[in-house]
Amino acid sequence: MADGRLTRRRFFRAAASLALGAFVPPTPPPGEPPTEAREYFVPLPDYHELPADCYEPNLIPPLEIIVHSDGNRQGRDLWVAPVTFETLKYLRQSSHFAVDFKRVWQLLPMYSSVVQEAHGAQGFNKTSIHVELAGLDFDLPDNAPPESEIANTLRLISRLMDFYGIAFGHVVGHYERDPRGIKTDPGPKFMEAFRLRLAAYRASLSPLKTRLLDNH
Repeated sequence: MADGRLTRRRFFRAAASLALGAFVPPTPPPGEPPTEAREYFVPLPDYHELPADCYEPNLIPPLEIIVHSDGNRQGRDLWVAPVTFETLKYLRQSSHFAVDFKRVWQLLPMYSSVVQEAHGAQGFNKTSIHVELAGLDFDLPDNAPPESEIANTLRLISRLMDFYGIAFGHVVGHYERDPRGIKTDPGPKFMEAFRLRLAAYRASLSPLKTRLLDNH
C-alpha cells in the first residue's frame, strides 16, 4: 500500500526493528508524590515509560498482581519486551511490567506505597499491579514460554509480593479478573503450574517467605 496507512504488517515490522535495538525510551516525566521517591524494580536502562494516554493519572495502593500474556501472534522471534511495549502503546493500554526470555522492562511509575493506575483489567485496575509476559496461549504445549521468561517472572513477582505485602492468593491470571469471560490469558493450566513454581521459589529463598502463602 502506498497511501501511508498503518497496516498490521507495517506495525509488526516496525515493532521488530525496535526489538533489534532501535528503540529509544521516552524520558520519564516529573510529578512524583512529594513524600515518596520513585521505585525502580529493574536497572534504569530497562525503565521505559508508556505515554500518558496509556494509563490513568491516579496513584493506587496495590493489593494484587495480575499476570497477562501479550497475545503476540507473529512468532516466537517477536516474543520480546520491546514488542510488548509497542503493542500496549498502539492499543493505548498499559502494564507495569513487560517480561521476556532475557529481560524485564518497567513501564509505569511506582512508589513505596502506591503505583500508577494502569489500563490492564477492566474493573480491577484500582487495586492491581499488571505483569505482561511475551507470548500467547500458554496452555498449548507448543506455546509454553521459555524457561528463562518464567524465571524472570517468578523473581519479579516474588519481589513485588515482599515489597508491597501482597499475599500469595492475590497473584492471579487476567482470565480470573474478567467478569465478561472474554479473557483467557495467560491460561488456567499455566497459572496452576506457575503458582506451584512461585510457592516453591519463595520457599527456597527463605522459610519466612512462606508466611504469605496462606495469607489471603
